Amino acid sequence: MAKCYQCSNPPMYLVTEKEIPLCLDCYLKFAQLTQAELESHERAMNFHADEIAFQFGMPSLGPRFPARPRPIHVAGVQMHNINVSNSVVGTINTGSIGVVDQSISALLQLHEPELARSLKEISEAILGSADLTANQKKELFESLSIISKEAAAPKEQRKNSVAIALLERAAQITGLAHDIADVCQKLWPILLAAFQAAGG
Repeated sequence: MAKCYQCSNPPMYLVTEKEIPLCLDCYLKFAQLTQAELESHERAMNFHADEIAFQFGMPSLGPRFPARPRPIHVAGVQMHNINVSNSVVGTINTGSIGVVDQSISALLQLHEPELARSLKEISEAILGSADLTANQKKELFESLSIISKEAAAPKEQRKNSVAIALLERAAQITGLAHDIADVCQKLWPILLAAFQAAGG
């Protein structure tokens, strides 16, 4: 049986021109490294453009790559996408939040911006809710960690029925939180559609 190039898990992706097999977890790490490398190139291009303009006394040479937000470290977990602080994490497993954040990076690499945006916004809504209890937030992020990993997996390998069941349960919980019910009511269907489209 084929194995991931970096570990013993089954591969789900082929990366680079050499088609190196990676499992989902290793692919998420690869996506983050790729993103960091891209950001480094963008900063270098901005610098060289400014240097040329300065040397020749010219105005800015045109649009610049926008500054990217610095990653946030929460309880030892590095966040690249979800805006969260230690003060709102509480008893939530930061590992679950980290998985969701990594999956958002992977979805951006896979050109799935709507899914990535929905996961980011619903995560931040849950974290900021005053109506959800700590146990409800914990359950929601445990579910979101599974849902997000499935969303970042190849469509033919997604466990659609598992994700749909978790999404329906999550929607029930957030539906009782009045301060985020309207936001979640708009976002859950976007995630649900990603799994319903492929069937159970």
